[in-house]
Amino acid sequence: MKNNFISILAVSAAVLICSTVSLAQGIKCKEDGTITRVSKAVSGAFELVTFDVKIKKPDFTVRNAKPPFQQYGSERRLKVRGDHFKSIVFRGINWECTIGESFAAATSNIKAVRSIEQFEGQVEYIIGYTKKGSYVSQTITRTASGSRVTLKFKK
Repeated sequence: MKNNFISILAVSAAVLICSTVSLAQGIKCKEDGTITRVSKAVSGAFELVTFDVKIKKPDFTVRNAKPPFQQYGSERRLKVRGDHFKSIVFRGINWECTIGESFAAATSNIKAVRSIEQFEGQVEYIIGYTKKGSYVSQTITRTASGSRVTLKFKK
């Protein structure tokens, strides 16, 4: 009887924790320490992926990435369009909310922008693109509410 009670208590605690995280994930990111929006756009001869962050000095890393890609915490593989890939990882992020995404802009080089991790203070996106050597730079611009991190690619 005691073992059944402990088992039921453990399952109840797990369900409560998972449902709390799920509910938090439905809340739009607006608080300090969050990534409020991710978007892609075209500007002249360049294509941009922009992260609006409510942090003055965001801690992030941009690096080359190679498939296969997996959604964090699962064995499920993710298909990310493109021939070449960049990963951007933000650390120290308030991750318990839904990041707004706007990827409607028609881009010829950038084929995909995909979130693969948003857990325990870390958020990672993969950018898939077609033209090798087209990645130009990353910039950080101060905004009224934090910073804007932009990854720039040649068309």
